[in-house]
Amino acid sequence: MEELRYPTRLMLLIALLQGLALMLLHQSIDFEFWPATAPQWLFATYALVIIGPGMYLLGVNNRNKVRLVTYIAPFAALCALLAFYTGGQAIPSSPSRLDTLLAPMTFTLALLTFKALMYMQVKTADEPFVYPQLFHYSWRNLLTLGLALAFTLVTWGVLMLWAGLFSVINIDFFGELFEQKWFYYPALNLALALGVILIRRLSVIVDTIKQLQQALLKYLLVLLVFVSVIFLLALPFTGLSPLWEEGPGSYLILWMQACLLFALNSVYQGDADERPYSPFVHRFIYLGILLLPVYSGLVFYGLSLRVEQYGWSVSRYWGMIVWMFLALFSLGYVTCIARYRDDWIAGLGRINVAMGWLLMLVMVLVNSPFADLRKLTADSQLARIESGQTDLQDIDIPYFANQLALPGYLAIEHLKQTYGDSHPTLELRLSRAYQEAAIEPEQDKLMVINSIECLNDCDMPSDLADVIYDSLTKSNYLLRQAEHIYLLAVDPDGDNQTDYLLMLETNYLVDATLYIRRNSNWYPIDIEDLGPTGKNKTMTLREHLQTLEVNYRQPQYRIMQIGDFHFNVTLKEQLKSSPEQGQ
Repeated sequence: MEELRYPTRLMLLIALLQGLALMLLHQSIDFEFWPATAPQWLFATYALVIIGPGMYLLGVNNRNKVRLVTYIAPFAALCALLAFYTGGQAIPSSPSRLDTLLAPMTFTLALLTFKALMYMQVKTADEPFVYPQLFHYSWRNLLTLGLALAFTLVTWGVLMLWAGLFSVINIDFFGELFEQKWFYYPALNLALALGVILIRRLSVIVDTIKQLQQALLKYLLVLLVFVSVIFLLALPFTGLSPLWEEGPGSYLILWMQACLLFALNSVYQGDADERPYSPFVHRFIYLGILLLPVYSGLVFYGLSLRVEQYGWSVSRYWGMIVWMFLALFSLGYVTCIARYRDDWIAGLGRINVAMGWLLMLVMVLVNSPFADLRKLTADSQLARIESGQTDLQDIDIPYFANQLALPGYLAIEHLKQTYGDSHPTLELRLSRAYQEAAIEPEQDKLMVINSIECLNDCDMPSDLADVIYDSLTKSNYLLRQAEHIYLLAVDPDGDNQTDYLLMLETNYLVDATLYIRRNSNWYPIDIEDLGPTGKNKTMTLREHLQTLEVNYRQPQYRIMQIGDFHFNVTLKEQLKSSPEQGQ
């Protein structure tokens, strides 16, 4: 390949402007001005600023300076549109919860950009559109970016050393300068661009590293095939049950398939005449490939089992997407082996190029309204609730609130409208899904008090209701987990005065508080729950309360026992320090 030259000054100028743009975006977050005040615009702007210049720095040379822009510009605009949609999924009442949106969007757009760049490089170089050429650019881009990032980190380390040395002799100017955003964003971006330029000029070194990893993976591929074969041979003796019971069996198999296919494509690069192994090992390799569809069947069974039990989730959708790609690769390779036998590598390139286009299409769809995995998950879970497959008390409200962004928020609002009136405790949990949500105090108090089930028709004093509300609202976490809240009239100290035991039950514990009256004031007393929890619970508190039989045990505050549950009283500090104690 003919040696290429690069527009160094143009590349450094673009890196400088990109650094300044990133600095302004960071400032907008710190000082809360546009676009940080609108997540959709913030995401879109970041996508434009990072993707467009980043692709140009990795792909430009003196021959394609203008032509490359005609490809990058529309692609960066597409990514900005996808980012705009994703940012628009931020929860209206809590725009700060962006991490669940940012992580998957960053990964999918990075993968989409990585694939698109190599296609653009082949197109603008007027080279044959074949897999070996795509493979060449993919590894060159990956290694160039990785080494340039390492160079940038080293540069930052040198700057920190510089600042530290002068700080020792009481000169803090450099330390203060290097901590300024207006300095380190442009400086580090220039360092990154300089690293890209230097490494691209030393393409021979990059190609040598690529050959080194290919040599290493040549032996790892044999090991991976061997592991996959002996694992499959072991399954008839162990059965499939341990595979699904002992952790994420399906995802481990997907990882094994992915590693095997990655190593396979690194060793065999679509050259039909290439023979990196002896004939025996070569056939052993494609024996392992012939077994890959079996693993795809096992993964599909495992994922389908989880979907049937618990419904769809974002992670299960991603599992199915990864399964689909690995299954298609496996079936394609098996078809080539069946058709070409020892010359099956001739079809590897065509399959990989076609799958690359499919991968880019899927990455676009999952960041668009056409296949928003969060919305699909919310719809699936709502359908299970409405059909009765999921009990109301088993609704995973934190998952809706923390993982599904706007679709989860809309699902919670739908549940509140549908079940709020008939299930006050569920309405309380739903209303507490977003801690930052502004709630009218009087309405909130009414909602909390109405969610309390008074046993034996006990009459809750109005002044006690105020104290209970103040106590409960100190822990939004418990209210978000509450399945039932009970109030029971008791007399644990035997003074013939009515006290009240408040019991808040979640799916893993019972939080209890005793309220006692001293000189017309109610005081809460902490309760130590000594009853069974978690897997040791054979009956729920509600089932124990059906008898409403309370047994008291010594000493002063006798331990209250309701079925298998034992409650030991401990005075709160405010009561211990009160002069009215014991009156």
